[in-house]
Amino acid sequence: MLKVVLLYLACGAATFPLTLTAVRAAVSVAAPARATPAFHRRLDSVMSWSMTAWILGVFVFYWSAVLIERQKPCNDQRTNQLTIECKIALGAIR
Repeated sequence: MLKVVLLYLACGAATFPLTLTAVRAAVSVAAPARATPAFHRRLDSVMSWSMTAWILGVFVFYWSAVLIERQKPCNDQRTNQLTIECKIALGAIR
């Protein structure tokens, strides 16, 4: 069960909802007097950067997973991103 939770967190599936929850919690605790247009601009900026970091993190995670998978022998690779050498060895390319 712990491995599944760690995989879930590592894949980034939980990071964006957790960020949204944290930001919304910070906004809800803020006094109404602090809810100025400048505050909302900062909040929008935080949300934009959070989403950008989340998307880039997903790409980095995918790239590293493919890189690790390509280090395995051809018969043990579990990806559709096979190297040319493995495609030739497995008979996909003649």
